[in-house]
Amino acid sequence: MQQNVKNRISKSVYFLFDKNKLILFISIPFILFHIYSARFGVSTPQLNRGIYIGGTFLLVFLVYHHDSKLKYINLFLMLLTLVSVIYFIYQFPSMAHRAGSTTLLDLFFGGIMIFLCIEATRRVIGNSLTIITTFFIIYVLFGHYIPGMLGHSQISFSRLFSFMYNSLFGIFGNISNIFATYVLPFIIFGTFLENSGASSFFIDISYSLTGTTRGGPAKTAVLASALMGSISGSTAANVVTTGTFTIPLMKKIGYKPHTAAAVEAAASTGGQLLPPIMGAAAFVMSEFTGISYWKIVTVSIFPAFLYFFTVFFLVDINARKLGLKAMKRAELPSIKKTLRSGWYFLTPLIIIFVLLARGNSPSYAAFWAIISTIVVSYFNKKNAMTISKVIYTLRDSAVKSLIVGSTVGSIGIIIGTIYLTGIGAKFSDILLSLSTGFLPMTIILIAIASYLLGMGMTTVSTYIILSVLAAPALVKLGVNLLPAHLIIFWLSQSANLTPPVCVASYAAAGIAGANPARTGLEALKFAKNLYAIPFLMVYTHILLNGNLLQVSLSFCGSFIFLIFLNIIFEKEILINILMYFKNNFYFLKEFVRNKF
Repeated sequence: MQQNVKNRISKSVYFLFDKNKLILFISIPFILFHIYSARFGVSTPQLNRGIYIGGTFLLVFLVYHHDSKLKYINLFLMLLTLVSVIYFIYQFPSMAHRAGSTTLLDLFFGGIMIFLCIEATRRVIGNSLTIITTFFIIYVLFGHYIPGMLGHSQISFSRLFSFMYNSLFGIFGNISNIFATYVLPFIIFGTFLENSGASSFFIDISYSLTGTTRGGPAKTAVLASALMGSISGSTAANVVTTGTFTIPLMKKIGYKPHTAAAVEAAASTGGQLLPPIMGAAAFVMSEFTGISYWKIVTVSIFPAFLYFFTVFFLVDINARKLGLKAMKRAELPSIKKTLRSGWYFLTPLIIIFVLLARGNSPSYAAFWAIISTIVVSYFNKKNAMTISKVIYTLRDSAVKSLIVGSTVGSIGIIIGTIYLTGIGAKFSDILLSLSTGFLPMTIILIAIASYLLGMGMTTVSTYIILSVLAAPALVKLGVNLLPAHLIIFWLSQSANLTPPVCVASYAAAGIAGANPARTGLEALKFAKNLYAIPFLMVYTHILLNGNLLQVSLSFCGSFIFLIFLNIIFEKEILINILMYFKNNFYFLKEFVRNKF
């Protein structure tokens, strides 16, 4: 009897210290809860936000550690997470009722939660966002010593801890609600679709359509990344999914490793620009602006098309320079055969578009897209989502969500400090002062800020911070609310490409065996229109903010403008113009010499 008890205890201890089993044990209820809440909602906001942050941090401390064995420190951090979140969920009504009157336990768990947020961000994202978050905390506590416009009234430790932990404006603020309600369900959907074999279908379709053209595999990367990116909404996931296939093919036909990786990184970046999903920042934009997600989706179609067209165009120019040839039709998959074998993968996308167009919430659309993906997977027994496959897809979804979820606490702290100190309005005034109220200069300054922030932060983090700090400046200059946020949203995409921290470029470089920094700089050449198209959003009608004639003329004019702009940057026209003036200069010089 005693031996049986000892065996049970030893098995329980083994399970507790077995990392993979513990990840599975936490992931399944964590993801199932959010699938359920996407369809039926939750009773209280603190439950939804608490479970999201708690589950995310538990998984972060499990998945992201350097040692092969689970250390006691990780279990201790997980225990702190569990206790702090449970206390918040059960005590939130009491804390709200006290209306700013905090207890010692409130302050204790508030301090603990701030530490856990910074540590979770540090483990997953690195030091950049961690340092920025720490800087904002220091600014809150000691900003009253700063003279002039950037200073603020004194804020105590207790007020900081209370605001960040007790209210719905700090760590458990609107950002955590957006991530839990909208972002995570679409990450789950993208993972289910990928594990059901859809990625192979989209790659084969792209390859069969573009393979017979010059530099075919690079164009395949552009088209496949557009299709996959419209589903996953994650640049890194897009690179890994499509780049594993397209990058080796590009290298095979003559592309240098860093160029092949750059094409994939630039194309995958467009995945966050293309409807229907558009990445986490688009959901944040909808909540920040109060504009429906469907409206954001519809006005983003033309700009996204322009971006992918220009990347496709630059790939063609590059292929011509390298003298690359097209592949033979016999070497490519059959379009008819590919469509026949995987047409059903289009069903979840159609469901999302229909539900969003009918006014349903994005989370509701994501729920039915997940269900439909499981159902249509049985059209092919090889890809059928069996119970075991569903279980491991739930785990994969939870792990993939950590890249975004690990930042939620730190972003909440940053947003909270902006509210506490009032620095948002001051930053807007500073931006207007530096640009002297000249709109193009304001956009350029925001682009510089996004580039600098993007060196060490994710797209979502960059967008959220700049939308709070810089969007009011654009609105004051007469830009409508939606274009103002879309401009910042587009400029924030450079975070995927710009060294030293460029997630898409790093992922692509790893597949290609290239230098990440060189890949990032090369990718910016292909993605340069991230900086051009925002100007078109202001000065044209490509966001459907006009009548049919105005929109048509704007689209055609933007189309022609971007073609010539990219040719000039590629030195095709510029060299010819310089040679023309050079030849005429010599002709004029000889004419004058002979005449006089």
